[in-house]
Amino acid sequence: MTEEVEGRENGVSPVIAALLILALTVLLTGVFALGMLSLGGQEPAPIAGITISDTNGVITLSHFSGDTLPAGEYKILVNGADRTADFQAGDVDFSPGSRLTWDQGVTHQLSLVSVVFTGGGRSVVIAEKKFYREGKGEANAAFSAVITEGKNATSQVKTGVSGTNPLPSVIADQADIWVVPDPVPGQTALEFTAEESSADMVYSWTSGNGQTADTRTAVFTYDTAGSYTVRLDVRNTVSGEAGSGSMRVSVREPGLTAMAWVKRNSDIYNLIVVRSSTGAASLSTAGGWAIQYGNPAHFGIEFKIVLTDSVTPSFNHARSRLEMAAGTWYHAAGVLNQSGTTTAETLKIYVNGVYPASIVYDTNPTGKKYLVSESAVIRQNPAFNVSSYSEVPFPLSGAEIASIYNAEKLDPR
Repeated sequence: MTEEVEGRENGVSPVIAALLILALTVLLTGVFALGMLSLGGQEPAPIAGITISDTNGVITLSHFSGDTLPAGEYKILVNGADRTADFQAGDVDFSPGSRLTWDQGVTHQLSLVSVVFTGGGRSVVIAEKKFYREGKGEANAAFSAVITEGKNATSQVKTGVSGTNPLPSVIADQADIWVVPDPVPGQTALEFTAEESSADMVYSWTSGNGQTADTRTAVFTYDTAGSYTVRLDVRNTVSGEAGSGSMRVSVREPGLTAMAWVKRNSDIYNLIVVRSSTGAASLSTAGGWAIQYGNPAHFGIEFKIVLTDSVTPSFNHARSRLEMAAGTWYHAAGVLNQSGTTTAETLKIYVNGVYPASIVYDTNPTGKKYLVSESAVIRQNPAFNVSSYSEVPFPLSGAEIASIYNAEKLDPR
């Protein structure tokens, strides 16, 4: 009897147990339902078959089956870094049958490539592959250049112009080499030589105008003015080391640009300010150029140059008819373009970086050639302050002259 009473006091009523089981069942059912609802609000990530390979430093992703990865909803990670832009995949759907490539180069380490789906704010790895490329040293791809046809104008742009300062970086930094073609045959030729010389080295040259070469030395010709990038790619077939180098070449039209920063000190007119001449006081028909100043009603700041039609040398003028106020600095630039087909194309003058609307000429310079005198020297008129002068053996464009003026106007050099 006693044992029966004790058993009831320590046990659980069948009714209460049933209620507890029911409550637990309801609770678990609610948690499960909540989980199903939360999962049902987001579509599953795409499933795609993508192969990843590396061949001589070129990483290739090939989509061969499954879902399309929409543009902007996936990333390509290389060694953990986002390289989607390098694969040019930022605005491209990655769909079955398509490939994405990036030439990373064999000199760089490669350990992991991943394709990650990022749609809906998620980050789901769709494809991934490990690599064990440690990278190789970079081969020396430096090279030198020699102008074999044409006039080398590099030193007159980058290191010094007629004994004065080099042109400002806004111009000088546009190219590594400046060259002007010979009048006949109207082209320039450059010889490029790689520093590295080895039987194990493979060379690949591009000229910037469609020419190629595969030897240590390459010779390229240019017959059209413009800017060209010469590129050299080298690879050592034994070590696998590779490298690349480049050089910018500026081929310019034949002609001349004469520039000076000048200031008039008194009320004087009709005097040469600065000139390249064999004459002691003025230009002579032996050759040369001058920037001079005359009565603005007729001349103003003008550019005067000696040209010849192969028979008789003559003076040719480009007159701005602009005033030069005493005590004020002016930037004057005279330009001769030997390729010009009209008077306006052949001879120009710019004042403070601007081509004057009132420019006039005395004779037609078209078809005439600049008479260069080997004995000509730069001379300055003491009645003017001449801060600097420049003589460049090719015509600068109006935009380039304006750039020079704007770079120097606060402190005329």
